[in-house]
Amino acid sequence: MKHKSTHVILSVLLTLLFISANTIPSEAQSGIDWTELANAQERSIDNNKIVFVFVEAEWCGFCKRMKRDVFPNPKVLDLMLDKYYNVLIDLESKNEITFNGETMTEREFARSMEVKQTPTMIFLDSEGEELGRQPGYLDKDDLYKLLRYVISEDFGVVSFSEFSAGR
Repeated sequence: MKHKSTHVILSVLLTLLFISANTIPSEAQSGIDWTELANAQERSIDNNKIVFVFVEAEWCGFCKRMKRDVFPNPKVLDLMLDKYYNVLIDLESKNEITFNGETMTEREFARSMEVKQTPTMIFLDSEGEELGRQPGYLDKDDLYKLLRYVISEDFGVVSFSEFSAGR
């Protein structure tokens, strides 16, 4: 009898462990310390880092895939943490944020930036000026190249495709 109750307890514990492991928010799975947009802009002024905005939607499979499979890649993650302030924006969210001193919802921000699809990656300077954007899914190699390109001296001088081909 004691053996059977131990089996039941062990089964319950393993089930709970499985459930909790599979319900970790994708933000935590990505390893990225996402920050508020206003905070990223403010910190960008002091450190001259670029603000990386990842616009997603809850229903977007490619967004989830990037957060699960691409962002945690060690090369991508290290570059994002070292050279960028990373902001997560939900295309449909009514959560309020501050951008360039103006309060708006994440949805309003996405509309003001004319985001047409998810995922979309937008690169901003500390003043909120758009440096560039990339709509659509990128695998780890392409995102790594894009992140390197945006911080390189070649940015704006040669096209991304030329940069990618040469490096």
